[in-house]
Amino acid sequence: MEAPITRGRTGPGDADSGACAPRCEHLAEVDRLNRMIRALVERAERSTSAQMSDYGRFQNTVMLEQRVRERTLALEAALRQTERVARALRESEAKFRGIVSQSIVGIAIIEHGKLVYTNPKLDDMFGYEPEEMRELGPLDLALESDRQLVAEQFRRRLSGEVDQVEYTFRGRRKDGAIIELQAHGNVIKVSGRSVLISVLIDITERARTEREVLALQERLREQSIHDALTGLYNRRYLEETLERELSRAARASSPLSIVMADLDRFKSVNDRLGHPAGDEVLRSFGALLLESFRADDTCCRYGGEEFLVVMPGCPEGAAVDHAERFRRATETLVVPHGSATIRTTASLGVATFPHHGHTVHDLIRAADAALYWAKGKGRNRVGIAPSGQGEVVATSSRPAPAGRRPSARRAK
Repeated sequence: MEAPITRGRTGPGDADSGACAPRCEHLAEVDRLNRMIRALVERAERSTSAQMSDYGRFQNTVMLEQRVRERTLALEAALRQTERVARALRESEAKFRGIVSQSIVGIAIIEHGKLVYTNPKLDDMFGYEPEEMRELGPLDLALESDRQLVAEQFRRRLSGEVDQVEYTFRGRRKDGAIIELQAHGNVIKVSGRSVLISVLIDITERARTEREVLALQERLREQSIHDALTGLYNRRYLEETLERELSRAARASSPLSIVMADLDRFKSVNDRLGHPAGDEVLRSFGALLLESFRADDTCCRYGGEEFLVVMPGCPEGAAVDHAERFRRATETLVVPHGSATIRTTASLGVATFPHHGHTVHDLIRAADAALYWAKGKGRNRVGIAPSGQGEVVATSSRPAPAGRRPSARRAK
C-alpha cells in the first residue's frame, strides 16, 4: 500500500470529502440520463402519434424504460462499488495515521525538498510544532557539518542509484541541542512523482553509551598491558611487542637491542623502610627510565625490581651508551620518603639481535647473563652479553664496596 501524501495534518472529514467526489459524479450522471430519456420518450411520442398505433407506442415506451432501468442499475452498482472503495480508503488512512501517530520512530514524507508530512514523534525529536516543520526542509534539521552527507543520501535515492539507504547523522533541535540519528529511507512513486520516505531513530543515548563502553574497554585494555605501580608496560605486553619487533628486525635486516636493568640492594629498602618506601623507589626508577631512553623504545617492568627496555633499530654501541647514561642518572636519583631520603644504584645488561641471539628467549637470556655478571662484579655497572664462547664485557668498572665479595649467585 502506498502511503497517502498530504500537505499537512488533516482531520477525519478530509477523507470523507475526498471520497464524496465519485459518488456525486455518479448521481449527477443518473439525473442527466433520466432527463435525456424523458426527453427522448416525449419526442418519440410526438413524432409517432400520427403514424404509430397505440401498441407501437407502448412497445417503444417499454423498451426505453427497460434501458433506463438497466442503465440505472449499472450506475447504482458502480456507485456502491465507489462507496466501498471510498470506505476502504478512509479506513486505510485512519489505520495509517493511527500507526504513524503512535510510532516510537520519526517518520517523514519529503517532496520537492520539503517536509510535506511528519509524525508527532519526529516533531518531538526536533522540538518544532507541526506547522513549523512544514516550513523546513530535511537539510535544515541536519547539523551544518553533516548536511553534505544527508544531501548525498537523498541524491542516491532519487537518482535510482540505490533502492534504500541506511546512515547516521547529527541533527540540531530547535533549542540548539545536538542529537544523533539513524536514518532509513526509500523512494515511492505517487502519480508519477518521486516521493522520499524517511524513518529516523534517535540514537543519542545509545551512541553515548557505546562511546562510554568503548572508552571503558580502552581503559581496561590499557590496564591489562600496563603495570599498575609504575605505569610502564607490563611483562605481558613486552612478550607481544618483543616478538613483533624481532620479526620486523629480521625482515629488515635491522639491529634490535634490549637492556635489562635491576635495582641494587632493593630488598634492603623494603626491610629498613617498608614496602611503601620500596614502591616510591620503583615509581621514581620507572619515571627515570622513560626520561632516559628514546621515545620509540618500549620500557617495561619485567617483574619485581627488574625492568627491560626494547630498542628497535638500535645497534649494540648505541644501546650501551644509553644504558651507561641511565646508570649514571640512577646514581644521582634521590627519592624522598617522609623524613628520609633514599638513594640507589642499578646494574644493567645489554644484548643485541642478531649478534647475541635470534629469538626472544635467546636475547633475554643473553641480557640476563650480562646483568648477572654486572651484579657479580660489584653492582652499579653495565655488562654486554657474551657472543659464542666469549666473555661478558663491562662498560664501567665501578669497584665493589669494601669488605664485600660478589656472590656466586646474582646478588640483589
